[in-house]
Amino acid sequence: MAKTIGNNIKLFRKNKGFTQEELADLLNVTPQAVSKWESENSLPDTSMLIPLAQVLGVSTDALLGYDSLSENEEVIARVKETVAGMKNSDEGRAQKALRISEYLATETTLNPGCFEIIKDYAKETANLSMYADPVLENCFPDDQEKIYKIYKDAIRKGAYLIGHCSDRNLIEVTHYAVAWIYIHMKDFDNARAHINVLPSIKTGAIAEKLAMELTFFESGFEKMKDDIADSSILLFDAVASFLNTIAQDYGWYGAKDEALEVIGWCEGIIKAYASRKETVDMNHYLRIRRSLAFFKLVAAKRSGDDEGAIKLYNEFKEEIDMEDLNDEQKKVVMDLLNNDISHYGKYT
Repeated sequence: MAKTIGNNIKLFRKNKGFTQEELADLLNVTPQAVSKWESENSLPDTSMLIPLAQVLGVSTDALLGYDSLSENEEVIARVKETVAGMKNSDEGRAQKALRISEYLATETTLNPGCFEIIKDYAKETANLSMYADPVLENCFPDDQEKIYKIYKDAIRKGAYLIGHCSDRNLIEVTHYAVAWIYIHMKDFDNARAHINVLPSIKTGAIAEKLAMELTFFESGFEKMKDDIADSSILLFDAVASFLNTIAQDYGWYGAKDEALEVIGWCEGIIKAYASRKETVDMNHYLRIRRSLAFFKLVAAKRSGDDEGAIKLYNEFKEEIDMEDLNDEQKKVVMDLLNNDISHYGKYT
């Protein structure tokens, strides 16, 4: 039991962002006592269990290692493999999204403690909500009651994860997904409540930035370069996500000339960033390139400029052919673009 409690105290303390000294202060014990608990040289007194659990934001069962809702790695691996297979099927995007959400609804009921699966359920239901939204794609006009039940189930299970899970990454991803579900339900107040608890770039207090500086002062510049490489990929993903949202809204709702100008600006940033290929995840790079190209086509098609859309398509293909990509990557990006055109053609 000592090993379980010690490991759990250390895990939950780090998830809360406390140092051993800070946790000791909160509990009115010495840092040495906390260190001994975590190194399994001693056990906390039974009178400390409830205060410990309260400070760490977990149940006493979880602290003691008796939490019956612990995750099962084999179940998680099996479920993820099944979902991956569904995504690679020949079904339409909307039908795949519905089938995956229905499958995960069942799996999360059978395995209520698998927080990783609950997180995936919330994410996949958020994806489904885009296809089901009557204002956007309206893919399920006759199944709104069934879709709404999935929304409520995913929100309920997501709330359980947020209240009981100790992994901040899972909590934040779930908040994000649940906010999207509420947005497509047109429940904007609840969406805002989840958005407001997510980390913000407004303060500039970014963990990865400070971690790089910590590495520099602790281990020097050569070691810091490894952190720079890892953080650069994360930053690209974040920037690409922002630019994708901007391009998407301008493509679908902006005037053509303005939309093409703004999306071209987004493309310029992406291409400049990726001039050093080691700073990007190539899969994400190909996807954002195709995405921005597609939103240009949308802007042209919406304005009735079919010839302009064809010209944009051919220009993009020529650009990709000239880019420093291998044949498989060139095929992937064009296949992705053609798939978008096939799926969304009815909307343009």
